[in-house]
Formats: sequence, structure tokens, C-alpha cells
Amino acid sequence: MKKSYVVIVVIFCAILLLPFSVQTIADFSQSDSNNSRLISFDIFKDIFYTPFKRESNLKTQALKLKESWRCSRENVAAGGDLSESLEPVIGALADLQSVALTVNSFAKLDSADQDFKLLTHTDSLLNRLEDEPELFNALDSSMKKIGERFETVSIWRALSSIKKYGAWKGSYLRAFEKKVENENALVLALRPKYQLAVWKLFSDPGEKVVLGSDCKNNCSGREGRWLFYRQDVEFLVQASPLDKRSQKLDNPIAAIEKFRDQLKKKNVELLVVIVPGKPSIYPERLTGGGELEFGHGKAILDSLSHLGFNTVDLYTPLLKAKKDDENLGPLYLDDDTHWTPRGAELAAQEISQKVKKMISDSLIEIETSQNYVTADSSADRMGDIGEMSGLNQFDVFKPQKVVGHVVYLQESAQDSTQDSTAKVAAVRRVFKDDFRKSKILILGDSFSRIYQTDSPVNAGWISHFAKNMNAPVASIVSDGGASTLVREKLARKASVLKGKKLLIWEFVERDLRFGDKGWKTIEF
Repeated sequence: MKKSYVVIVVIFCAILLLPFSVQTIADFSQSDSNNSRLISFDIFKDIFYTPFKRESNLKTQALKLKESWRCSRENVAAGGDLSESLEPVIGALADLQSVALTVNSFAKLDSADQDFKLLTHTDSLLNRLEDEPELFNALDSSMKKIGERFETVSIWRALSSIKKYGAWKGSYLRAFEKKVENENALVLALRPKYQLAVWKLFSDPGEKVVLGSDCKNNCSGREGRWLFYRQDVEFLVQASPLDKRSQKLDNPIAAIEKFRDQLKKKNVELLVVIVPGKPSIYPERLTGGGELEFGHGKAILDSLSHLGFNTVDLYTPLLKAKKDDENLGPLYLDDDTHWTPRGAELAAQEISQKVKKMISDSLIEIETSQNYVTADSSADRMGDIGEMSGLNQFDVFKPQKVVGHVVYLQESAQDSTQDSTAKVAAVRRVFKDDFRKSKILILGDSFSRIYQTDSPVNAGWISHFAKNMNAPVASIVSDGGASTLVREKLARKASVLKGKKLLIWEFVERDLRFGDKGWKTIEF
């Protein structure tokens, strides 16, 4: 081989190894050894070390669970309080679940795995035991199965986890690549400067972001260029998830139908709420042209309605309300995927109207005895799309001020200082989920989280829905995971369905194609 070829090969290999080398040097040079992590060696660690360490941890946690369950049984037999006796068991089971569900650095235990089902089933029985003592024998049996499964180190299970979740799986490698891409020292040093240069030269906000049209006379609301999340745009321009060209995707209608049937067995009605993405309501802000026809999200919503599902149409009222943007402000944020407080409150109004109709049609029974009040609160929101671009550190995009209406529960409190002429004063309490009293459970994504648990807190659609219904609610929210992840959360805590009459399932339309983990069937 010619020397010139050797030189070229050496240079090529050096370039390939440059990010790996820089990251390794950066990891070793960290002054705080407790926070150091050799990202580049995660693959080797997850093959030769993590699975066997996990087995050791599983054994340790399983023995702790066995001991806490033994003590709990003895305390109850001696006349101790059941709730207090179960607290150590609940903690020990949670610790065991934490170890079992984390297979390696980049993989979680699949919800279809038998270990996952055993642990979630036991967790459900444990949470129900206080109200249903007759489940004691079933719980005791599940505890014994956990002991048989985890109290001894299983080399076979460790090898199986390497095979099923290891470094040769595409899902593992994609997660590893994403981690290196996001945390590599060389990338972190060079990427911001590159992104800023590309923005200044070509007005390109990055691969996850689409820059809207320069909106002037043909747009409602304020002038200016909006940012759009690329997945929101791709959802509209790609084939429908139900199209034959999308056969590799999970069928969302089949998953929703299965979920409805599961809830029916528990005497819980399902209400499906598909949230339109920003480009579905403001296509002119994206293209600079006129209105577009409704996309796949509305078509799938209509299909669900025709199949007999309880649904809420947010497309039509949001488009209608857009005509008042000039006076009331837009329904969606400029540099964010989500709606403004105005959009969230409109959604709450539409959803509550549907629920009230379900009550009047005798589909469900919901008590409406709560009283809520609101108070204005403003907040500065830095758009999530602007954050995705990586340009916010250069102050390219500015925070947007929003004014929300924070919801409070108003109760009456008797003045104990008066005897014959007792006074009744109104007491405001912070709005919060009430899993015990609520007959309504909400599953949602970040559209349920925004303004609800972040600033201004308790101003999201969930609290406004409760205000409109005069009823307590409870919620389980998973950012970007309302297609499958939020149902997995529910499966792990299925006891929260006890006493519920209605489950409202909210998810943004793009999740019909791009939902995290697809649309898996989750067993309860």
C-alpha cells in the first residue's frame, strides 16, 4: 500500500475518533469525580457490568421487600394500623420497581415483559388493599412470586437483558447516539457557534424548527414570524397514520378502542380530546397563504366519532375564535408549540360542555358541589421551540408575556370566635388534584401541563375545566408521552381508577404519528 494511502486512512480514523477522544479527555478531567461519567464507555459498561450489577441490586431490593412484607403482616396481625404497616412495603416495592425498570443506561423494561406485569400487578394490589382487604391472599401470592423471581441472582436473566435491550439493538444505539450528540464536549463547544452562524447567514433556526412566513396583512393577530415545531409540520404533510403507506406505524384507533374497552370493564367512560397543532390552526403563519383544509388529526377525530367514541372537536371552535385575535390575542404562542392561556381556557370550555352533555344524557354521574374563583397572573414564557433551536443563549428569540387566570378553590370557613352569631368567611385554597374525591381522571401531555404546573401555576385547561364543572379532578401527565407512556403510568397505579366515572384522554395530533413508544396495547 502506498504511503499516501496510509496517511489518508490514518487521518480519516483520527477524524472519526476525535469526538470520542475529546469526550474521554473531558470526562477524565472533570474535577468533581462524583459527577463524572464516561459516556463513551457506556456501551462496554452495559455489556459487561450493568446487567450483573442490576441482578445484585434486584436481589437486595427483593429481600428488603420480603422483610418489610413480613413485618407488615406481623403488625397487622397484632392489631396495628393497616395504612401505617403498609408504608414500608410501598417504599420497598417502589425501590424494587426502580431497579427492575432500568435495564441499562439507555433502555427501560418493556411494558409487555412478564417482570413488568408482575411488579405493576403487585403494586396495584398493594394500593387497593386498604380499601379491599379481601385482596390480601392475592397480594401475598404476588409477593411470593416476586421472591421466587428476584431473590436469587439470575445469570440467564442478565444475559437475556443484554440480548433484548443491549448495544446491538437499534433503539439502544439511537439513544446512545442522541446522548453523545447532546453531551459530547466537542459538540457542546462548537454547535452553538455553528448554529448562530447558520442563523445569521441563512435564517435557518435548526433541524427541529421551521421558521414561519413573515406575516403582515394576511394574518390575524400580531405581526411577525412565528416558529413551528418540525414534527407538527411533518404530521400535516406526511401520509395519514391510517394510510396504507403508514402500515409500519401502530394503529392509533385500534389502541384507543382497546383502551376504551379496558375502561368499560371498570365502568369508566372514555372521552378523547385531540389537540390541534399550531400549524393546523394558523397555516397562514407558516406558509404566508390562506386557510388550509383540515388535516389528518381532524379526519381521525371524525373517524372516532363515527365509530361511537366520545370525542371533543377543538378544531372548529379554535378556528372560529381565531377571528378575534386582533382584539384578544392569538390562541397559540409565537415561539412555542403550545396554546396561550386564551386557547387553554377555550379548550376547557369545550371539554366541559361535552362532559355536561354526557351527564345530561345519563352516560355518567358527576357531583358538582365545588366552587372555584380566578385571579389574574402574568408570566414570561420562553418558547420551547426557541429552546430547541439552541439560539436562545444568544437572545435571538425573546420571552413572551402571557396573562393567565389562576384558579382557586373557594370554601366556607366558620368563625369559631363567635358563638350565637357565627360568621362564615370565604377561604381560598390552592387548586390541586384530588384523587380521592374526583370522579374524573385526566390523562394528558404537555398541553395539560402548560400553565398548570408551570408559571402561572393552576391556570391551565385542567383547573379551568374543574372550575367550569364545579367538580374536583385528578390528572396524570407525561410530556410528549400521551400516546403510550401516560397509559403505562396509569397501569402502574391502576388503583387510581377506583371510583372514577370518566377518563379524559388528551393528546396533541402529532402524537398520532410521532407518539413516544407508538400506540402500544397496555394491560391493566
